[in-house]
Amino acid sequence: MRRKKITGIALPLLLVLLATLLLSAPAHSSDDHDRDTVSDIVVEFFYEIGCKDCKEARPVIEAVASKHNLPVVEYEVTDRSSIEKMEEYGLVVVPAVVISGQVVIHSDYEGNLSLLADLLDQSIGNAQTGQTNQTDQPNQTNPTDPTNRTDQANPTDQTNQTSAQELPIKLSLPTVFVAGLIAGFNPCLLAILAFIATVALSNEGGRRCSNRRMLWLVVVFCFGIFITYLIAGMGLLQAIGHSEGMRETIEDALIAIIVLLGVWHIYDAYHVKRYDTSSFKTSGSAMRYVEDLVKKESLPAIFVLGVLFSLVKAPCVGALYLSILKMLIKDGALCGALYLGVYNLGVITPVLLLGLAITFGMQPESVSRYKDAHRSSIRLATGVLLLAIAVLMEVGLV
Repeated sequence: MRRKKITGIALPLLLVLLATLLLSAPAHSSDDHDRDTVSDIVVEFFYEIGCKDCKEARPVIEAVASKHNLPVVEYEVTDRSSIEKMEEYGLVVVPAVVISGQVVIHSDYEGNLSLLADLLDQSIGNAQTGQTNQTDQPNQTNPTDPTNRTDQANPTDQTNQTSAQELPIKLSLPTVFVAGLIAGFNPCLLAILAFIATVALSNEGGRRCSNRRMLWLVVVFCFGIFITYLIAGMGLLQAIGHSEGMRETIEDALIAIIVLLGVWHIYDAYHVKRYDTSSFKTSGSAMRYVEDLVKKESLPAIFVLGVLFSLVKAPCVGALYLSILKMLIKDGALCGALYLGVYNLGVITPVLLLGLAITFGMQPESVSRYKDAHRSSIRLATGVLLLAIAVLMEVGLV
């Protein structure tokens, strides 16, 4: 009798325990699945040091990822492995965020950080509910395909594929080359070329530089200028890129220098008009040193002359160069070497062409006469252009 009573109590308890285990098992499995799903989601952030848009987006990205307990993996785009990762996803601009194959770039939110947060939340929600492919399946989705983008407002608009961080939007190679040409047609540069040609082609001591040798002198002189400005520009961009906190201060300093150089050019136009001499004039001792270098007809000496000219005459020739540097700093340095190289090529092109003309018969005096006749106008035009560029930079239009 007692055994039946115990059995009657134990059986219901056993059934209740079994039911509890059965009911709790699916819930536990679901929790594990949810945790596994979240752990598989990674927020990948592509940025560039010195990029203003990237700096603004970072805290928003970190906040949204933290809210969803997701890790953020950052890729600095000048690193080789980061470039390979960008190519894998088909990305060409920064800032960019990839979440399980979904891409959010600057043109999706146009600087609206609240919209950026919403887009990131949406992408994470899609990833958690399985509406998009996971990050371990990159070959099954094209992140740059508008149909895979979180912003579906105008999927056929190709302008959504670009960003303010993509350099060709604000700086094109032809524009940079033309800026270099303008800087190349500079009285300082024309004067030193005419001086080199006059000394090299003189018959002093019964010795005259051959046409071929003259052409080599001009080419090496231009190469010295090209290398100096390229190294200086890239060095400045790299230094600023690794000092992100100082970027805005350096930008403001460059604008101030451009304004000062613009005013100086305008003053020099007046000085030339009134006194028939330039305030950029090189001292007699320096010109005698240049003459000694040219008379040696040594290619290394002429290269050094190009380097020294670039440094000494930086206020005269390098004003527009600072403007280009300012634009590259604002947009980042990803394509800096290419743009600086094209600009420097523009600077030396007039010198190369005039050197070629002198080599084949043009008199250096013709270059001097052109320089003397137009240097005031060139100075005035350059000064006005520099001031206009400085104003546009200050208001953020370039």
